[in-house]
Amino acid sequence: MKATLGFLFFLLFLAGFALLMLQGRQMGKQSMLGGGASITATAWRPKVIAAESIPDDSGMFVQFEVDGSVKGHGGCNSFFGSLEKTESGIAIGPLGATRMACPDRVMRRETAFMNALQNTEQFEAGQNSLQLLGGGNTLLAELVKDE
Repeated sequence: MKATLGFLFFLLFLAGFALLMLQGRQMGKQSMLGGGASITATAWRPKVIAAESIPDDSGMFVQFEVDGSVKGHGGCNSFFGSLEKTESGIAIGPLGATRMACPDRVMRRETAFMNALQNTEQFEAGQNSLQLLGGGNTLLAELVKDE
């Protein structure tokens, strides 16, 4: 009986420890993404990708969640992935996506969007704007809140 109670206590201890670790991880991601202007839990629509203007009606958006997941739509396909803090900034991806075919110009824009996301190393967030930056602070994409 003592062995069973000891084992149950040990399991409760492990469960409590795992819960504390998970909560700390979530808070770390929230503060990493929150900064001055939060980029989480809102959809961001690209205005410019690789110096190309994106029409407002493109259907493209990305949403960063507090849990570190990323989801969005590239104009043709839905995509999903993860966002992680790195020593030097952030890393998005790898991204997975549905595999529908669309007109060539839409597919080119979508590929450029996903490449910009996956090459992002830093970001600068304003109240309603978000800049995705690559190596050497190269501007990869400019996004706005999708309201």
